[in-house]
Amino acid sequence: MNVLEMFVKNLCGVFNNDKQIHKQKQEGNLTHPKAKHINGIANDKIINLPKDFKGYFIIEESYYEMGERKNILPHLFLFELNENNQVVLKSYEIPNNISKEDFRNDNLDLKLDYNTLEESNKFTPMVYFEKDGVFEGESVSYFSKEVKFVLKERIEKDTLYVSEVFYKNSKITFGFIDPIIYNRVN
Repeated sequence: MNVLEMFVKNLCGVFNNDKQIHKQKQEGNLTHPKAKHINGIANDKIINLPKDFKGYFIIEESYYEMGERKNILPHLFLFELNENNQVVLKSYEIPNNISKEDFRNDNLDLKLDYNTLEESNKFTPMVYFEKDGVFEGESVSYFSKEVKFVLKERIEKDTLYVSEVFYKNSKITFGFIDPIIYNRVN
């Protein structure tokens, strides 16, 4: 198994942060939303994929609950190896004609055309550094002069650590510096 295959095996599946939420409630300090990630390989949903394509498109379904508020944030990511045999994450735009509710791994009717997929021009690709099967990466993206997005991830065999923080004029407007800790449930 090469580095990219090991990474994708660790990344894909169903994860939630129920353990983190339970611990925070016991400590009387609930700071994170209840969260769930469903990550799946989407290459079979993409038509016109080049025959020699070596990367993995992944649909990441993210579900968040904080009190009565619920939010769905799906993403399309491409993971591939760079010239240094490191995993690189690139973010792609979800086509405008697909709702976020329909952009799911279990949607058998979901089809994307490789020739029309657009890489996000706002997201700075993230390079993961691997040591003993643990992958860590950080990306700093500027969505505008005032808005900065910082993504930090640590991917282990059955655990994902994800910190996503939006800053506007250097002040946090959304997100958590302390990561959401996702444990594999499937």
